[in-house]
Amino acid sequence: MDAPKLKIFIVDDHYLILQGLSALLADEPGFEICGLSSDPTEVLELLEKTRPHVLLTDISMPVISGAELTVMVLKKFPEIRVIALSMFNEPKIVNEMVDAGVSGYILKATSKVELLKALITVASGQKYFSGTIQDSFNSPADKAESLFTTREIEILRLVVKEFTTRHIAGKLFISERTVETHRRNILRKAEAANTAGLMRYAYENKII
Repeated sequence: MDAPKLKIFIVDDHYLILQGLSALLADEPGFEICGLSSDPTEVLELLEKTRPHVLLTDISMPVISGAELTVMVLKKFPEIRVIALSMFNEPKIVNEMVDAGVSGYILKATSKVELLKALITVASGQKYFSGTIQDSFNSPADKAESLFTTREIEILRLVVKEFTTRHIAGKLFISERTVETHRRNILRKAEAANTAGLMRYAYENKII
């Protein structure tokens, strides 16, 4: 007996996108396009009939946005996995879709290989975000902290608390010369001119 196919429903207000994605997946064994819609207002009713495993949805659509549709779908059909498919990877848009509850986010310029990987990954209960998307929704703290070593983060947080070099050295059991070396590296990486600049950097990037 053949394994059940992965049922996919696609929502996009552009007809050519719908047809293109449908054609792309039509000959793939193990996949079934169970529904297409260019009108997000009819999607809930269609999902009731088709019961897909994964919903692929555009973000920018008339009347109901991709984020609004995602919330509505997951409220009524929590078992359906939603993947956002968009031309945009701006952090604000990505975070909006993540907050709405999508299990994945890929760009329309993605390859067929990545699309299939995203569908399979999300259908298995995991999350899938392409590399460029992950860069977009990393928090400022994640991005800022990735610039520094663990020791530099420790020292930066103590500098913000107005600890002196001597106090930092004593607290961390390192020499004052080592503390000064770390401070110089931190200033360079943060592109700050002085301690005030470091404090501002730490607050703006939510390191403290």
